[in-house]
Amino acid sequence: MKLANIGGGWAGISTKDAPSFTDYNKTTMDAFSSAFADWDGKLTMTTEPGRALISKAGWLQTHVLNISQPSLIADLSTNPRRVYLSAGTHHGLKEGSGVSFEWHTCHLPGTTGPCVLYGPTCDSDENIMEKDANDNEKTIDLPLKLRVDELVWIYGPAAYGPSYCTSFNGVPPPPSPKVIYVNYKQSMIDCDLKSSIPGIIRVLQRWRKSIREWFVRVYARRTTNVKA
Repeated sequence: MKLANIGGGWAGISTKDAPSFTDYNKTTMDAFSSAFADWDGKLTMTTEPGRALISKAGWLQTHVLNISQPSLIADLSTNPRRVYLSAGTHHGLKEGSGVSFEWHTCHLPGTTGPCVLYGPTCDSDENIMEKDANDNEKTIDLPLKLRVDELVWIYGPAAYGPSYCTSFNGVPPPPSPKVIYVNYKQSMIDCDLKSSIPGIIRVLQRWRKSIREWFVRVYARRTTNVKA
């Protein structure tokens, strides 16, 4: 045997506190080298890191359809807001429970509160974050100032998000030009530019970081080749 295919399964790095691609690679290579330490002859490893490369390549832009707000005296920790988005489990967010996505709004950092997220189809499967082991609905923290019609950007579902898109219950999927796809608000202007600027800035900052990391890897590889 000269070639070993270890398959896929490389995690997509879609959260700020997740291990880096380099860390995943080192762990994989160390395990592979240890397993075949006594192998006679040269052995090449191949893998399929599709998700790790693509999950960061796009954002899903959606908007708030409705917010079910508990009473002012309610404890948000036990009675969180219900936020309904224009994209849900049938429109690219099927992995919302098992994969850690980043959720961004047009609001600057401030007071946040837990929210349960739902999609637009009124289906029982539209609880985007699903439930935990104790059968409690999972929540994410979103700004308390979040209002209906405002935009919400989701970072991380680009790998398989387009594959999960359907027109279930007559709700069309977001358009998917190449990898970067956007859920446009129907029958209205694409977005309110003034309210979108903070979110757009965060998108550009994220892209700038990814591009910078790519150049660092390329430079390191070239430097290694020169020394060799």
